[in-house]
Amino acid sequence: MPTSCTIAMKRTNLMYRMCSRSITRSLVIFLLILLAIGLVMTGMLETIASRRYLNSDHLPPRKSRIQPVSDEPPPKTVVLTTTNSAFLDLTENWLYSIQSCGVWPNITVIAEDRAAYEALRKMKFNIHVTLADQLSTADNLLFDTPEYKRFVNKRADYILALLHNGYDVLFSDVDTYWVKNPFPYFEEGYDIFTQADQLPPLPQVLCAGFVFYKATGQTLKFVRTWITRMAIKKQKLPDQVVLNQLIMKCMKNKNGVKVKVLDPNLFVSGQFYFNDDWRSKNPHVQPVMLHNNWVIGHDVKVQRFKKIGMWSIK
Repeated sequence: MPTSCTIAMKRTNLMYRMCSRSITRSLVIFLLILLAIGLVMTGMLETIASRRYLNSDHLPPRKSRIQPVSDEPPPKTVVLTTTNSAFLDLTENWLYSIQSCGVWPNITVIAEDRAAYEALRKMKFNIHVTLADQLSTADNLLFDTPEYKRFVNKRADYILALLHNGYDVLFSDVDTYWVKNPFPYFEEGYDIFTQADQLPPLPQVLCAGFVFYKATGQTLKFVRTWITRMAIKKQKLPDQVVLNQLIMKCMKNKNGVKVKVLDPNLFVSGQFYFNDDWRSKNPHVQPVMLHNNWVIGHDVKVQRFKKIGMWSIK
């Protein structure tokens, strides 16, 4: 027969096992509770971060929720533009054109006045809107005026800031219209891709309003030089003039930044496409992008787009 001591020991062991099981169950429940709390907190933090990001006025921009249906741009690419209140309708038309061509990249719009900033944030596009540090005019800008030069000459600084963060940058004026996805045309082997504004036999002029900058060492060096040259020029020249001077020098010397001039029948200047005679002689041309330039004034640009059925605002 078991002694009272043996019975006591068995009872103790049984109680110990029961207690251990209870502690284990409690510990498991406690860990599950901690895990649940962690998941909830993570979700809350992500929500807070998301809201902060959506309300952020700082670069870099967020990724689009719209999935492109054709060739995607590289993941670290930003489409950049600047605008003001006078050009908000052209900006909206530009955004509609991108939406309709089957690609929606990361898009950052820099507003050069507060009214434009507030209006852009209310637009129903998945874009990142930021307010310029030094505000410009909200009025209509006329080509080659001092205010116009101050406005456009800020663009290189914005481009450089993104390149420094490792982003490839497609700078696009808001008076362009995207018909197709342009990204497949930016092949490897070049640092900069630019639209031609004027073609031989006339002197070639490259456009600063549609340029793809790859985040290479040569591109960074080039853009820094571009900014420096604009700053030291006694006579304030538009960014495009200085850009052409530097690119032509690089192409002539065959060193430094590697520049690809985009096919002018695919990336078409306003000098050609909005000319009825030119279009009748070139019916085969199916542009990827057309630029509503070579004309001065907001209203004329709008009428041009409407005339050829490329005005998407009702």
